[in-house]
Amino acid sequence: MTKKFYFYFLFFLCIISSEVKTHGQVSGEWFRVKLDFNLPHKFSFNVSGETRILNNDINLYKNLLQFQLAYKLNKHFDIAASYRFAWRKEKNRYFYSRNKIFADINFDYPVKRFKFKDRLRYQRMTKDYINSEWDKIPSHHIRNKFEVTYNIKNNKITPGLFTELFFPIQDFRQRLIDEYRIGAELKFPTAKKQSLTIGVMYDRELYLNTFSAILFRFRYNFKFKI
Repeated sequence: MTKKFYFYFLFFLCIISSEVKTHGQVSGEWFRVKLDFNLPHKFSFNVSGETRILNNDINLYKNLLQFQLAYKLNKHFDIAASYRFAWRKEKNRYFYSRNKIFADINFDYPVKRFKFKDRLRYQRMTKDYINSEWDKIPSHHIRNKFEVTYNIKNNKITPGLFTELFFPIQDFRQRLIDEYRIGAELKFPTAKKQSLTIGVMYDRELYLNTFSAILFRFRYNFKFKI
């Protein structure tokens, strides 16, 4: 089973690579640090900071700060609410703020050594950069992220594959999907209650064809119990 999973893992990386050759020439890196706090009464809280870089004429194009409060409903479901502040370089090469609010329903279910996860997310975004009348209107999306991870026997490394789709709420009659992402990652425990995740992701915006890139992701997590 382990060999099969690694085969699918490498096959998925080949799919990402072929997408890049077909659609996108831009590459970039996302660096993220996240602090998780387990609270009493099934609650949890996390705060994260992230820097996103594109290797083109834009270079550093976004910094993020996010806060999330979650509640565990049962063994397989939890709900969460988040706020994200973004400081993003726009088309005029100046930085402007963006604000996003998320509402999530998360589901996970283990099957032998596999774990299947799904996140259904509502997203509302407003921004300060106004280039047209449409920019004054908050945008609304439904996002669905599906992920599968594999617990390798006698190995602390956890590989995973994921895909995410962005569905526009206002313009669903004109187009079904605004953006999609596919990716693969490896999670390494580095110390007690700490981990490093390294991954690669292909991100493509379909609406107006404004963004298409291969992104290398680095995330470091700390976990605390209060």
